[in-house]
Amino acid sequence: MFSSIKIFCQYNSVKEILDYNKVSPLTKEKVDSILNNHNFIDPEKEALITSYFGRFFHREKKNDLAIKYLERSIYLYKKNNIKNKLFHNNIYLLGKFYLLNNQTNDAIKYLKKGTTLDYYPKKVGQSYCELGNCYFSLGNFKKSIDFYEQGINILKKYGKKSSIIVQCINLSQPCNFIKNKSKIKTGINYLLYADSLLNSPPKIKRLSLQNNIDTNLGVLYSREELSNIKNAKHFYLKAIKNAKKNNSSFFIYLNYMNYAELLLKNKKDSIEHYLLKSIENNPNKTNQDSIIKAESFRNLSNYFFNINDNEKALNFITQSLNLSFSTDNNFPSKSQLIKTNRRSNILKALNIKIQILKQLYFKSKNSKFLNQIIETVNISDQLVEIILEDSTESSTQFSWRNDVSKIYNYGIYAARVLGDDDLQFQYLEKNKAFLLTQSINDNNYSLNLPNHIVNKEIEYKKQILNLESKVSESKQLKDSLFDIKFNYQNFKDSIQLAYPKHFESKQKVQLTSLDKVQNSINDNTIIISYALQDEEIIDNASSGLLISKNKTIPFAISSIDTLKKNLNLYRKLIAKPLNTEEEINKFNKVSHYLYQNLFPTKEIKELIKGKQLTIVPDNQLHNIPFEAFITDISSNSYLIEDNDISYAYSMSFSDINNNIERNQTKEFAGFAPIKFENQKLTSLEYSEKEINTINDNLNGLSLTGNSVTKDSFFKNAANAKIIHLATHADVSKKPVVHFSKDSLNLHELYTYKNNADLVVLSACETNLGELKKGEGILNLARGFFYSGSKSVVSSLWKVNDVATTSLMSDFYANLKNHQSKSEAINNAKRNYLKTHTLSEKSPYYWASFILIGDTTPTFESDYTIYWIIGSLLFGVLLFFSGVKTLKKKEK
Repeated sequence: MFSSIKIFCQYNSVKEILDYNKVSPLTKEKVDSILNNHNFIDPEKEALITSYFGRFFHREKKNDLAIKYLERSIYLYKKNNIKNKLFHNNIYLLGKFYLLNNQTNDAIKYLKKGTTLDYYPKKVGQSYCELGNCYFSLGNFKKSIDFYEQGINILKKYGKKSSIIVQCINLSQPCNFIKNKSKIKTGINYLLYADSLLNSPPKIKRLSLQNNIDTNLGVLYSREELSNIKNAKHFYLKAIKNAKKNNSSFFIYLNYMNYAELLLKNKKDSIEHYLLKSIENNPNKTNQDSIIKAESFRNLSNYFFNINDNEKALNFITQSLNLSFSTDNNFPSKSQLIKTNRRSNILKALNIKIQILKQLYFKSKNSKFLNQIIETVNISDQLVEIILEDSTESSTQFSWRNDVSKIYNYGIYAARVLGDDDLQFQYLEKNKAFLLTQSINDNNYSLNLPNHIVNKEIEYKKQILNLESKVSESKQLKDSLFDIKFNYQNFKDSIQLAYPKHFESKQKVQLTSLDKVQNSINDNTIIISYALQDEEIIDNASSGLLISKNKTIPFAISSIDTLKKNLNLYRKLIAKPLNTEEEINKFNKVSHYLYQNLFPTKEIKELIKGKQLTIVPDNQLHNIPFEAFITDISSNSYLIEDNDISYAYSMSFSDINNNIERNQTKEFAGFAPIKFENQKLTSLEYSEKEINTINDNLNGLSLTGNSVTKDSFFKNAANAKIIHLATHADVSKKPVVHFSKDSLNLHELYTYKNNADLVVLSACETNLGELKKGEGILNLARGFFYSGSKSVVSSLWKVNDVATTSLMSDFYANLKNHQSKSEAINNAKRNYLKTHTLSEKSPYYWASFILIGDTTPTFESDYTIYWIIGSLLFGVLLFFSGVKTLKKKEK
C-alpha cells in the first residue's frame, strides 16, 4: 500500500490516481493519507488532484466527502492565488453538490459566486441555472424561472446543445407550479424551442430528452389556466408510446400517472386503471421514483374522494404523505419539512386529506376527525411558514398565501365545532393580512440600521418596483430587472454578514392572542372576525367569532352561495342613489338579509347594541359598509344609528401598527388638485373648499390647484399628523392617485415613509383593488398603511363631491372636538342622515367612507387647566385639614 502511495506521489498526476484506484479502490482514509503525507511540488496540481477526489466521491454518491475535498481544493486555489477555469468549475460543482445534499443556503452562496467569476463563461450560465433549481426546491417559482432564463441565455452562446435542452426542460417545471398564464406559456415556448434544437441537425439521439420534453408539454397544456386537453393528451400518449418502444420504465409510470391526472380533472373513465399502472411500473428506488409514486397515491386518493369512498381516499393520501415525508406516522419534523421537495404537491395532498377528514366527520360526527383536521392544518401552516421564510418575491408569497387560505378556513371550522375559541381566533389571525403585518414589522425594525443602509435598500426597492410596474416583455427591461434584483439580494446578504447581531435579535411576527385582545378592549367594544369559504363545501362551513371584554361567541354562517349573491347585489345597489320606492325596498330587503346572516343569533344582536364595533372582514366583506345594514325592516333603521363602526385587517396587525413610534411636525397636510392635465379627469370644484375648511381649524398647510404634484405631496406629507387627499383615484390591478400634472402609483407607496396618525383618501374607490385570499385587498389604503399610517379613511365607490365636502367638514370638526376617529366619522354620517331627506338619505351619499385601523382620538383633550384647578383645590383641602388638626391638638 505505502509503495503505491510513493509511486503516486512521485508522478503526481490524475492519471496515477485513476490507475491507483483500479488496483486499490479509494477510501477516505487512503485519500487523507495521500494528501497529508506528501508535499506536492506544484500547488496547482495539488488543488487539481484534491478536486478530483471530490468528483470521485460524488460519483460514489458520498456527497459529504465530495463537498469536503472540493472545499479543500478551493482553499488551495485561493491560498495560492490561482484563478482559472478549474477553480471556477469547482465553485460551481460545490454549489451543485450542496444542493444535492439538501443544504440549499450553502448551495446558493457558492452558485452566486459562480455567476460573478469570469474564468469559465459556460459555468456562469450553469450556475444561474442551478440557482434556478435551488429556488425551485424552495418553492420560489418566479425567481426560479428568472434564473433559468438568465442561464439559458448565456448557454446559448457558450453551452452545448444538449445542455441548453436540459435547462429548457428544467425551466418548464417551476412554470407548472405558478398560477400565471403567461409563465405557463413561457414554459411551453422554452420546451418547443428545446424540441426544435433536439430535432435539428445534427440530431441528438437521447430519447430521454424527447420524452422529457413531451411529458412537460403535456403537464403545462393540462394546467387549468390553459386547459388545452387535446394537446395535453397528445403529448402524454406520445411519451407513453415512445417510452414503451424504448423500454423506459420511468417515463411509462410517470405518464401513466400524468394521463390519469388529466382524466381525473375532466372526470373521465379509466382513471383508476392508469393510476394503478403507474404504481405497478414504479420501482420506487430513487427519490424521483418516490415523488412520482406519492403523486400517484395523491391522485388515487382524489379519485376515491370524488366517488365518495372516503376510507380508501384516506388510505392513499396517507401513503402519499408518508412517501413525501419519508416517515410512517404522518407527523413530519421541522427538518423533514425543510428538506422536502415538491412543496406545492405536498400542500395539495394536505388539502385533500383535510377535505376527506371533513367528509368523514360530516358522516360520522366523530370528533377524532376534527382533531386530525387540526393536526393537518398545523403541518400545512409549518410548511408554508418555512416556504415564506425562503421567498422574497411578493407574487410567490401571495400565491402560497392563497393556497394555504382554504386550509386555514378548514381549521377555523374544526376549531369552532370543537368549541376551541382560542384556536379559532389563532387561525382567523393567520388568515388575515399576515404579509402586510410582517412587512410593517420588518420596515419598523430595519430603521435600527444605519441611515445609509436603509436609504440604499429603499433605492433598490424603488428601482425594482418601478421596473415591475412597466408592462413590457422587452429583453432589455427583463435583464435590467433581473440584475437589480440579483444585486439587491447580494446587498441584503452583505448586510446580514455586517450586522449579524441585528438579524439574530430580529423577531418574527408574533400573532396576538385572544386573551391579549380581550384584556386590551373596554366593556363598550365588540370585535367580530369573519371567515367566508369560497364555496358551499358543507353547510355552515363559514364562520365568525365575536369577541367582547368578558366573553367570546363563535358562530356559523349558513348558505354561503346565497350570502355571496346578496353581497354582490348589496354592493351594486349601494353604489348609486335610491330614487324609486322599488329600489329602496329592494335595497332594504337585501341589506336586512345581510344583517340577519352576518349577525345570526339573537344573543349577538342584543350584545352589539350601542357598542363600538370593529369588523375584521374576509373575502367580499372587504368591499361593503356594515353601517348601512338595515336592522329593522319595519322602521328601516340602519346599523350605524346604534353603533360606531370601524374595520381592521387583523388584530395582530393593529397591535403591531398601533405601537409604532410616529414623529409629526405639523397637524395637517391637505392636497386638492381641482383641475387635471389628464383630460379624462373632471374638475373637482368643491375639493378646494373641502381642504380650506378643514385647514381653517387645524395647524397645517393646504395645497390646491397646480401646486399639487407628486413631488409636493412627498415633500409636505411625510411628517404630518393628518394627510388629506381630495382628488381622483383609479382602481385596478394598479391603483393610482391623480395629481394636477402627474400621478402616484400604489407601488410608490411601498418606498415612501409617512408618520400619519390618520390618512383620509377623499377620492373615489380608494378601498378597492385586487383581492388576495388570506391577505385582503391590494389597494391604496393598504399602501398607506405599508408606508406608515396608523389609520386610513377610504372610499368603497365613486363618491359625490358635494356630499363628501359636507361629511368631511363634520368629520374634522368632530376630530378637533377630541372625539375618537370612530366616533368622528360615524357621528358625521349620523348628522348627514338627520339633515337630509328622501333620496339624499341614500347610503350612496354617506356610507362610502370607512375607517380602517386605530380608532383613538387624533387630538387628545387638553386637561391642563383641570389639573391646575384640581391641584389648587387639593392644596386648599390640605390646608384646612391641617388647620383642623392643629386645633384638635390645642384642645
